[in-house]
Amino acid sequence: MKEHAQKVTRTRFGFIGFGLIGGSIARALRILFPDAQIFAYNYYQTKKHPTLEKAKEDGTLNGICTELSAFSACDVLFLCAPVIKNADYLTKVAPYLSEDCLITDVGSVKGNICEKIRELDLTRQFVGGHPMTGSEKTGYENSSEEFLKDHYYILTPTPDTRPEYLSWMEQFVKAAGSKCMILDPKTHDQVTAGISHVPHVISAALVGTVSGLDEKGYYAKLAAGGFHSVTRISSSSPEMWENICLTNRDCILECLDSFIGHLKAARKEIADGNGEGLTEFFSNAKKYRDHIVQ
Repeated sequence: MKEHAQKVTRTRFGFIGFGLIGGSIARALRILFPDAQIFAYNYYQTKKHPTLEKAKEDGTLNGICTELSAFSACDVLFLCAPVIKNADYLTKVAPYLSEDCLITDVGSVKGNICEKIRELDLTRQFVGGHPMTGSEKTGYENSSEEFLKDHYYILTPTPDTRPEYLSWMEQFVKAAGSKCMILDPKTHDQVTAGISHVPHVISAALVGTVSGLDEKGYYAKLAAGGFHSVTRISSSSPEMWENICLTNRDCILECLDSFIGHLKAARKEIADGNGEGLTEFFSNAKKYRDHIVQ
């Protein structure tokens, strides 16, 4: 990783939002750039933010700021708040950013942030980012530089993004141990709807179904492998998933409609007692799932 670090000169990093992903990125930056200045925004403003204070104590952060004007010194700004808030913060911080500041985010929806980037005429400075790693656990206390390793980190540059900005992000992603993939924002949002967003909706719906049936607590007591595997992600942040559903609405609805169609087809096979149809239903799922590289 240090070999990559020597190829770049950006050493002043700012964070708006500092949870699991933001904290993991900051920890990776600290290893890559031991002498870097890394600071984060305290949205509390009038009181100390315990998470940020902890990050400063353990050496991940150099400083904490309560004014967005402090980001005028940034070489790279990471937007790591929920996706709706990222767009809001971008509007507020934009007047203070240098023309040389590389702006990136970590949101799993790109449509809204790209729209805001165009509106603010920041397309040359922006490289969208999405580390394809996650956990039902949240917060800086669960972050780690290891969290990024061996996972895809998607980059979504604009048509106007400066080549050297994209190059820097590619170097950082690879140096942090991630596998880099470049997608256009629309394709990104369609793919993440199918493999991430809709699964969370399905998981929450299944939990809601079972909880509604569990008058005597038997379901919760007996829930094991299958239920735990499918519903683990329902322990994630409700605020984050509200944001995602509202900002990637069209892609999620399109994928949900397709899923509902498959579910209705499976229901019909069960209702009709069609063993051959059910075998085909499960075989097709197994065939595709088994070829997915872990």
